[in-house]
Formats: sequence, C-alpha cells, structure tokens
Amino acid sequence: MRLLVYNPNTTQAVTDRMVEQARRHASADTEIVGLSAPRGVPYISLPEQAAAAERVTATIVAREWPAYDAIIIAAFADPGLMAARDLSPRPVLGIAESALLTASMMGNRFAIVSMASTLLPVFETMLRRLGLTERVVTNFFLDAPVADVGRMQIDHGAALETACRHIAARDAVSSIILGGGPLAGLADSFRARIRVPLLDGVACAIRHAETLVRLR
Repeated sequence: MRLLVYNPNTTQAVTDRMVEQARRHASADTEIVGLSAPRGVPYISLPEQAAAAERVTATIVAREWPAYDAIIIAAFADPGLMAARDLSPRPVLGIAESALLTASMMGNRFAIVSMASTLLPVFETMLRRLGLTERVVTNFFLDAPVADVGRMQIDHGAALETACRHIAARDAVSSIILGGGPLAGLADSFRARIRVPLLDGVACAIRHAETLVRLR
C-alpha cells in the first residue's frame, strides 16, 4: 500500500515531522510519501489562507492520485477535502475529519486543543457537516505567537500539555484531539501523563486510510 501525506502548508520541516509520525503508526507494508505545497503559506492560520489552499490541494490531488492508494490532506483545516474527493476515485482523507470521527466513536463528549482561534469558523463548518457540533464540549486555542512553525512543539508543547491536563481534569471528556499538522507526534510525548486518550490527526488518518484501502 502506498499513501501520500500532502501538507497544504509550505514548511518542509512540518511535512517531514508528519511523515515520521505517519510511518510510526502505519503498518509495516505501507509506504508513506510526503509532499509539501508548492505555493501558499508556511502555516495556515486564517480562513482565507485555508480557502486559497483549497485550489492548490485540488491541483495536487488531480495530478497525484493515480500514483497512490490513498491521499491524506495533512493540515487541520482539511483545505480542499470535499473537492479533492470528487477528483479522485481513490480515498482522500483529512487529518481533522479523521480525528473528529475517531473521537465520535470513543464517547459522547470530546475536546479540541489547537493553536489558532482564527480558524474556529472553519472548524465549526466541519463540525456541522459531520453532525458533531453538540459533542465538542471544549475548544481551546493557545493563540501564542508562532515565530517558527518548525519549532512549534518546542516553543509551545508545555503549554499545550497543561491545557490538555486541565481539560481532562475538568470537563469529563472521553478524548482530546490535539489538532494541527505542526503538532504531529506531540500527543505521543505526553500521553502517559494525561488521564484521557489524546488523538493525533495524522495517526488517525493513516489508520483510516489503510482500512479504506483494504475494504475496497
């Protein structure tokens, strides 16, 4: 099986991190290939940036789908996901949708922890489409300055862990989604210290992609 992890952002260091996380969670016989957006922004943090990325995503999926068994759109806004599915006869997944659907199977109440509250309208649209609006009991956004997207985990990992710990202790959730391509793998580093399951969108999408390919 051959899967493409496509990063709609342009930061290669983040693509490399997501590919590493994907390989960590993929089956032994699954090949993971990473690809960064050829144009756009280093880090999608605004709805208009997500909208611009949709057009690039469509171009990439239309060009690349014949070479892969499935494609994963690896940005937490899932830019271009629905249009990409119309272009590809093979599965196309988004890391946000995969994490949300996984959370929905784990219990009635879950939380989202991410970086930029400016993307909340995008998440709210996605939640309405999936029928999950009422099940998200907490949306926490750190809203800290991002000087270098490649260092986001180093600069903000401790604050994100603290947020997850507080939510787990206070909000009676069945899981917490740690959302964002630059945060791929971060949940693995402090999962043992949080008393509810933490969900990583890349890991969820990889497992869902493998399942869809095998079911087909």
